[in-house]
Amino acid sequence: MDSYPPPSPPPPAVRPWWRRPVFVVVGVLLVFGGGLLFFGDPSGEPGRVPGEAKGGGRPVGSPSSVAATGTPSVTSTPVGPPRLVGKVLKEAREVAAGAGYDVVTHDASEKNAGQWDADGWKVCFQTAAGQRGGERPVLDLGVVRVDAPCPGADGEEVPWPSMPGVAGADFSKAEEMLEAVGVRKVRPESVYTDVTLPADPSTWRVCFQEPAPGRRIENPQYATAYLKLAPPDAGCPDAPYARLRPEPTS
Repeated sequence: MDSYPPPSPPPPAVRPWWRRPVFVVVGVLLVFGGGLLFFGDPSGEPGRVPGEAKGGGRPVGSPSSVAATGTPSVTSTPVGPPRLVGKVLKEAREVAAGAGYDVVTHDASEKNAGQWDADGWKVCFQTAAGQRGGERPVLDLGVVRVDAPCPGADGEEVPWPSMPGVAGADFSKAEEMLEAVGVRKVRPESVYTDVTLPADPSTWRVCFQEPAPGRRIENPQYATAYLKLAPPDAGCPDAPYARLRPEPTS
């Protein structure tokens, strides 16, 4: 028999560290998680980080998302020129200046009167007139006297009223007709030299008038209408200053 001891069994094989079970599991988790971050979540929307709102943008609940949903700022619209038609010229100038406009004026009638007193004129027309010295915009105002009606168009005649025909009407009605066209002063007189006009001639009838019917009345507020009246029980004579009763014979 052999006197040498039997040989020892070979040592068990050692696995590399990267093939050990624990490292394999950790590696799989790292690869899977990194794929989610890079390629998106399982919902199918690419590139979306978990917790991020659909359609891109920042994650739901982040401070920036609150700011994005706030009320948008409103851009102010430039204000156009103020409407000055109908205003007295003095006020129109003040309003225009406050809105950033300069003003030039001209007589809107067929005349060419100067506007020395701003309180005595009113605005009938306004148009843009460019800029003065490349700075403030300018408005050109067509104006007429305060008590005058505006022309139909800039540069036309002022449409002053015509004297109405009041002959045949009683005095109270005649006053109403004259007041309607702006005539404020009415002077009644008896058409007969021998008949005295009463204190209240409202029922007396108009026989003659001055100015004549149809005559153009400029500045009717300053005009005076002269009316010759007859008593209700008497007719009108052929001409004013007649006698109702014949003069007594001697």
